[in-house]
Amino acid sequence: MKNSNSFKPNRLVNEVSPYLLQHAYNPVDWYPWGDEAFEKAKKENKLLLISIGYSSCHWCHVMENESFTDEHVAKIMNKRYVCIKVDREERPDIDQIYMNAVQIITGRGGWPLNCFALPDGRPVYGGTYFPKENWASILESLDETWKNEPNKILEVADEISQGISKTEIIHSKVDKDNVDFKNLLQKNLSSCKEQFDLKLGGTRGAPKFPMPGLIKFLLTAGQHSGQKELLEHVFLTLEKIANGGIYDHIGGGFFRYSVDEKWFVPHFEKMLYDNAQLVEVYSLAYRINPNPTFKKVVEQTISFAERHLQSQQGGFYSSLDADTAGQEGGFYTWQKSELEQCLKDDSELLSVAYGITPVGNWENKNIPFRALTSSQLSSIFGLSEHEVDLKLESGLKKLNDYRSYRVPPIVDDKIITSWNALMISGLIASYNTFAIEHHLDLALGIANYITNNHITDNGEVLRITCKEKTYGAGLLDDYAFTANAFIQLFLTTHDKKWIDLTEKIVEKAFEQFFDDGSGMFFFTPHNTELIVRKMELMDGVMPSASAIMVKVLNQLAEIKNIDSYRKSSYQMLANVSKHIEYGNVFVYEWANQILTTILPTTQIKINTANLQEDERYIKSKIVFPNVLFVNSEDIPNKYLICIGNVCQSPTDNIDDIVKWINAIKFEYY
Repeated sequence: MKNSNSFKPNRLVNEVSPYLLQHAYNPVDWYPWGDEAFEKAKKENKLLLISIGYSSCHWCHVMENESFTDEHVAKIMNKRYVCIKVDREERPDIDQIYMNAVQIITGRGGWPLNCFALPDGRPVYGGTYFPKENWASILESLDETWKNEPNKILEVADEISQGISKTEIIHSKVDKDNVDFKNLLQKNLSSCKEQFDLKLGGTRGAPKFPMPGLIKFLLTAGQHSGQKELLEHVFLTLEKIANGGIYDHIGGGFFRYSVDEKWFVPHFEKMLYDNAQLVEVYSLAYRINPNPTFKKVVEQTISFAERHLQSQQGGFYSSLDADTAGQEGGFYTWQKSELEQCLKDDSELLSVAYGITPVGNWENKNIPFRALTSSQLSSIFGLSEHEVDLKLESGLKKLNDYRSYRVPPIVDDKIITSWNALMISGLIASYNTFAIEHHLDLALGIANYITNNHITDNGEVLRITCKEKTYGAGLLDDYAFTANAFIQLFLTTHDKKWIDLTEKIVEKAFEQFFDDGSGMFFFTPHNTELIVRKMELMDGVMPSASAIMVKVLNQLAEIKNIDSYRKSSYQMLANVSKHIEYGNVFVYEWANQILTTILPTTQIKINTANLQEDERYIKSKIVFPNVLFVNSEDIPNKYLICIGNVCQSPTDNIDDIVKWINAIKFEYY
């Protein structure tokens, strides 16, 4: 096997995606997704191999190194198949279809995703990572079946295609008057509780994903119900994640997930969408539980993203690679001798604090995690807790400086609209919680970048900028997440520009994605070239774009008094009622929107000279989703709160407003 860079470039050399460019010097004759590959497959009557991944994925690198740079394997692939490489972050709509197929075939999914398909794109077989020996065997046997018994392959394609067409698609409207939303919410909360890991936080089993949207839903539901166990579970989960190896204690920021149930061994890629959402949920949680760890995590994560992911133009890049110089987690793991060399006399304190041992705590190396509290360390080392904290802070800074001389992980420099919108929402939540003006400035910088580069004059959204090229039709998540972020900006700055842009984006979303027959939004625009148009109904690590559209429509209905938007959002919730009832933790954003629908709209009138300051103070103490602030000189005192149609007595004490909001329970409405 040769070094991959010694091969002649294939067609991917003309692409801009970092993931596709990683494969540009494979001996595999890769095609980008497009007509050329499909026409060749039809002309030569060959099956397609559609291989999907992303640049920061460890197992994608493993399969590339084992199989896609191997000349013998590449020769089989080139002779028998037309091979297509897809960056799932560029084209999640393609990934959605073939992931669905692989889940039907194998019962599970993941990346790399390798799916074989007919020349017309209909899938016939697939899986995730294949060891080289298995891969070569599958390549040969499937091709032999296609040549000798094509009817078998065609029958499988029909069966899988029917399965795909029945999942994550709603064909008709449900009568919303027959849906008991409150009962639906109670059932969903009960089913979520059954999944809780009561000892380690999150949901039971491994691998463990943080699922920030689920945590956010449980936080709001816990605060506005009588179910205190929900809040207890949220705070347990957030503490376990913040103390685990899944958090980068030295440089800040979160890794994508942990392979174990203890949040200890991470998959070492750092994704913008994870960090953006976790900034938001830790900021919100701090409002109810002002745990200093939550604030530290928010500040360090934003600082990490700003240092390593922010472009000069203001947008944020997608991710950092899991591997460094071919070694998984190489940038983030440690030998104890390195700490001794760097920290001298303080090395033992930091080693004990973060679980660093001479033999290593993972594959002969050490993943830092918070093993002991400052109180425990104080007792062991005979120092005050304040001294312990100062020494740890100083030691971590020195280790971060030391680490900066290592070969850094490769940055995926795609600027993706939807992920940047999530970062805006996270930064706005942080600003409203901690009053750090810089976080608002960062949010406005991203929003202005998106507006100037990714949104056309008529409201059309483009998905990606990479290497100074902006391209790709926006998908529903680009529209929904951006509209949601701009609404948060409007509610924070009161700059009408952002709500006007939101309306324009939503109008274009109706034009491009809305289905009159079902009252739902497709994930792909009307001119898609894919074998089927899917809807995104299930929530994952990121919330369903359709559920976020419900949120956007509800917010616009309240702000602009547009009743048609309110009716559309209710219809969508009714349409997915069965999914919500049985989907437990995988429909959290839909359940969150039901909660928002049930909770009354609360209007707060303020008669002071410091409207925005008072507004931000109230927001910093609540997670209630339905609050509108009004500047009013018609009230006798400084503040008046009206919950639904019931107004409390006017008050001069702003904390009365906070108390009344936090006491609202959805069961009473």
